[in-house]
Amino acid sequence: MNVIELTEYTDPYCTWCWGSEPILRRVEWLFGEQVAIRFVMGGLVEDMRSFHDPLNAIGGPRWHEQVASHWLDASHRHGMPVDTGIFQDTKDEFRSTYPACIAYKAAELQNEALALKYLRRLREAAAAERRPIHREDVQGQLAAEVGLDVPEFLADLRSGRAKQAFAADLRECRSRGITGFPTFLVKNQEGQEVLLRGYQRFEAFESAFRQLAGDALAPRPVLADDASILAFVRAYAKVAPREVSETFGLTAEAAQERLGLLESEGLVRQQKAGNGSFYTPQST
Repeated sequence: MNVIELTEYTDPYCTWCWGSEPILRRVEWLFGEQVAIRFVMGGLVEDMRSFHDPLNAIGGPRWHEQVASHWLDASHRHGMPVDTGIFQDTKDEFRSTYPACIAYKAAELQNEALALKYLRRLREAAAAERRPIHREDVQGQLAAEVGLDVPEFLADLRSGRAKQAFAADLRECRSRGITGFPTFLVKNQEGQEVLLRGYQRFEAFESAFRQLAGDALAPRPVLADDASILAFVRAYAKVAPREVSETFGLTAEAAQERLGLLESEGLVRQQKAGNGSFYTPQST
């Protein structure tokens, strides 16, 4: 039963949203269905040709170098892997993050559960796999990977249905004055809310949960043993070491060591990804 609803206002290309994935996975792992997580697309960049972000020194003809530098700096801080080569690859064609947002809405129109998996694949592909998720062909490939009906997905993209759904998300953002991503809205069953702007540590969510739900939320105990870590990898199918360290309260070094041990036992497999890696369950 849902006790809390947690909304992330987001964009598939947002690096600090990517950096928030370990925190959200920790929330999911601890609280399960007690916390319902939903995503609203905020549209980070409508047109890169006119986009300016003075805070991060992004804008102008060298935007691809500036964004790459920003992503790399963010990765060193949030710990999730990135491959900044995507910006050099697409500097002459990339214009907007809106197509990726609309692709998520097409997935959501079809199947909300698969849409959550699709958003994760969009993030992985853009951030760490050097795949241009603004392209329809890549969007369709990722849709197939998570089990969506690709013809239906493409029909919703091309008919304008997904674009209309994205427009509704933009209106929700504007109605709340949300212009930066990620932004998080925590709400209880009585409609009381806490708004958290920007990247947040787990402790910020924990505090908001206590404020809004008191003792009504019951986190499950988390054991940092090999069996639990393996169960975590199997549950999500692809995890970054940072997600293991966050969820199980381990240092980065300890998480890498534990994953390395599981790999040596043939239970997980490491996949290099940009400046980091993912771990997936080993096929049996």
